[in-house]
Amino acid sequence: MSRGWVISLSAAKDLSHVPCKFFKANSCTAGKACPFSHDAPIPGTSKPICQWFAKGNCKFGHKCALAHVLP
Repeated sequence: MSRGWVISLSAAKDLSHVPCKFFKANSCTAGKACPFSHDAPIPGTSKPICQWFAKGNCKFGHKCALAHVLP
């Protein structure tokens, strides 16, 4: 018999730093309940800057949805 794993909402991954692809297309139906970022990108950049990369510990690497810019 296998054991099922239950993940609480508090243990779920924090996705607030990942841009919402639906918000960008004006089609996000989750509104404030959306776990993804609805922040506007910095003018002149195509993606928001990844603060984890700047600190040297972005776990997403080249698959990160944010811009990896060296300080």
